[in-house]
Amino acid sequence: MASAALRPAEPVPAPVRLRYEAIGADVPVMPTGVAGDGQMEIPEDAATAGWYRFGPAPADGEGHTVLAAHAGSVETPRGPLYALRDAAAGDLVRLWDQDGTEHRYRVTTVEQLGKDGLDFTPYFDRTGPARLVLVTCGGQWRPERESYADNIIVVAEPVP
Repeated sequence: MASAALRPAEPVPAPVRLRYEAIGADVPVMPTGVAGDGQMEIPEDAATAGWYRFGPAPADGEGHTVLAAHAGSVETPRGPLYALRDAAAGDLVRLWDQDGTEHRYRVTTVEQLGKDGLDFTPYFDRTGPARLVLVTCGGQWRPERESYADNIIVVAEPVP
């Protein structure tokens, strides 16, 4: 029996722009990886969102596409995703990939969870149903840590 030659999978296009009109966000997206502390790397400028490039892209059709941005930064004191705290179930979110394909999602859940002890594992699912996960900081500002106490996590499902 002849064996088929294995070919690497074709890479899927990376997301490049997020638009969430209900909260007034129009954000460029860049691929990111893992920071030195083992957490997802997030662009320093809050005006840009990071896509976790080791997880699914929108065109993969399964798993969670994770995008994260700081709520604010030195360059951008109040970033576009700062307003995730105002997100609501039913909102439409649009994401474009580098090929120009638009992917549409409908928000299903909005959570504000304390950062201390937060397990992000469920939000980085690579094989389950396709979802878009948006993450930023929120809650009380903790000056001693120069960080917010919580994360705002929005999950959205693809719109057919």
